[in-house]
Amino acid sequence: LGSVFSGVAATAIVQSSSLVGLIVLAFVGAGIIPLVNAIGIVIGSNLGTTFTGWIVATIGFKLDLQAIALPLFGIGGLGYTLLQDRWKSLAQFGLGLGLLLLGLDSMKTSVAALATQFDFQTIAVYPIIVFLLIGVVLTAIIQSSSATMMITLSALHADIIPLPAAAAMVIGADLGTTSTVLLGSLQGAVSKRRVAMAHVLFNLSVDVVAFILIIPILVFITDVVGLKDPLYTLV
Repeated sequence: LGSVFSGVAATAIVQSSSLVGLIVLAFVGAGIIPLVNAIGIVIGSNLGTTFTGWIVATIGFKLDLQAIALPLFGIGGLGYTLLQDRWKSLAQFGLGLGLLLLGLDSMKTSVAALATQFDFQTIAVYPIIVFLLIGVVLTAIIQSSSATMMITLSALHADIIPLPAAAAMVIGADLGTTSTVLLGSLQGAVSKRRVAMAHVLFNLSVDVVAFILIIPILVFITDVVGLKDPLYTLV
């Protein structure tokens, strides 16, 4: 249980379940942590990576991103040049956050413009299992479920895809992200491959259940919990 919470915290901080998974593989291969704890951390990273979606949905689509990003650029860049030690690291964090927000703003603007130039109604009528597969493939290619979440949120915000399709993409992203740990486990100790297989089986089990119950889950969130905003509903 402690390992699960460690996985949640580590992934929420570094914003990458793939990075946490690769570090865990290295630790297991070196015999630093036992197999059961490694699996716990990987399971926790699944929950920790959802913090990215909350940050993006809350800040990225509700505030003026350029008004936040540009001051972060200025303060972070100046601090990175002039400061030392931990203050330099803090300034680098601000600079990186500014880059993230500016990139998200560009993505949001470009997706909105794309929606006016193409007819996406033909895509929107596809079965949601197609969007599940898109999420799997896209995440396996770009090696980041967080990036797939941002792309999906942008498409949902621009009304390019409906909420059930967006949810299916996110579920697919959760499965696609296991490819990183799988690739990282191909060489080295057998325990690394066991961690990777546990990651795949855990995510596959969760995602199958989530996909089967996708409509009841969305109805529960919107009607029982009362979240009407599609972006918050998705995360």
